[in-house]
Amino acid sequence: MLILVPSHNDAECLKESLPRLRDMVRPGEDRLVVIADRCTDGTREVAASFGATVVERADELGGPGKRGALLRALAEVKGEAGESVAVFDADSLPSANFLAEAKASSVPGATALQGYVDPVPNRSIVSRLAAYSEIVSQKISDRLRERRGWGIPLRGTGMVLSRALLERGLARCETFVEDLELTVLLAAAGVRVRRLSASVRDPKPADARGVIAQRARWLAGNASALVSRRREILALSRSAEGATLVLALFCKPRSLFFSARLLILAGLFRLPAVPGIVALRIVFSLFVAKDLAVLFGGLWLVDRPLFYLPAVLCSPLYPAMWVGSAVRSFAARREWLSARHP
Repeated sequence: MLILVPSHNDAECLKESLPRLRDMVRPGEDRLVVIADRCTDGTREVAASFGATVVERADELGGPGKRGALLRALAEVKGEAGESVAVFDADSLPSANFLAEAKASSVPGATALQGYVDPVPNRSIVSRLAAYSEIVSQKISDRLRERRGWGIPLRGTGMVLSRALLERGLARCETFVEDLELTVLLAAAGVRVRRLSASVRDPKPADARGVIAQRARWLAGNASALVSRRREILALSRSAEGATLVLALFCKPRSLFFSARLLILAGLFRLPAVPGIVALRIVFSLFVAKDLAVLFGGLWLVDRPLFYLPAVLCSPLYPAMWVGSAVRSFAARREWLSARHP
C-alpha cells in the first residue's frame, strides 16, 4: 500500500503523526511518502528522519493545494494501477489497525474507502461545535446511508482509493476541495465509497480564526465545484441516493437551514389557518422536529455529552461565524487557506 501525507509547513505535526505511521508500515509491502509542498520549514528533514520518502514540490504545477501535491507524488512514485493508496493529513493519527483493515477491505483496481474521522477539539465552543457536527454527520447520516447500501462522502483524510481511481479523479478535479469533487466524480461513475470502522484522529482548529479559514475554503470550493461538476450533480440528483449525497455535500451549514426552517415555521403560524397553510405548518414542523432530533440526539452518540452540550446550545449562533467564512471565501478563491495556519 502507498501512504501519502501532503504537508505544507507542518513539520511539528509530522513529529507526532509519522512515528504512528512508521510503526504501521510493513517493509517491502508498504511505502510511506511525505509531499513537502512549497515548504519553508523543516518538513523534509523531519520526514526523512522517520524513514519516509520525500517528494518535494516547489511550484504549483498540477494545481494548487492538496490536489496538486498528490498528483506530483503519484507522478514521481510509480506503482501498479490496482494498488491501494491511503491519504492522511499531516496532523492525522490513524488507529493501529487502519492499514490492516484497509488492506482486508480493498478490491484491486476498484477500492474506495473512508475511515471514521475522529475529530479532536479543544475547549473553545467553535472547535467543539465543529467536531460535534462531524461526529453527528458520520454516526447518523453515514450509518443511515450505509444501511441502505449507499456510498458515503470522502472526508479528506483517512481515504483509501485504488491508484487508478485516485489518479483519474484528481486529474479531473478543479477546486481546493478535492475530497468533495472526488466524491461526486466517483458517485457519477457508479463507484460507492464504503465505510471503514478503523479511525483516524483529526485535530480541529483551535479557535474561531482557524474554523473560519477552514469553512471559507469549503465555501469557496463548494461554489466552484457546483459550477465545474454541474453535469455530474444534475445526473446524481435524479436518484434518491445521488440527491441525498448532493444535499449532504453542499447544503451547509446545517444550522443555517435549521434557522431558516424555524423562521419559516414561525411565519406560517402568523398566517390564517387555511388548509394549504396548515399543510405547510405540518411539513415544516416535521423538518424542525427532525433537525432537533439530530442536533440533540447526537449527544447520545458522543463520548463526552456534557463537553459538547454548551456547543450544541450555542449552535443557533453558528451561522454568524459562517458569515465571516463567506467573506474570507473570496480570498480562498485566490489562495490556500489552512486551518492550522489561518
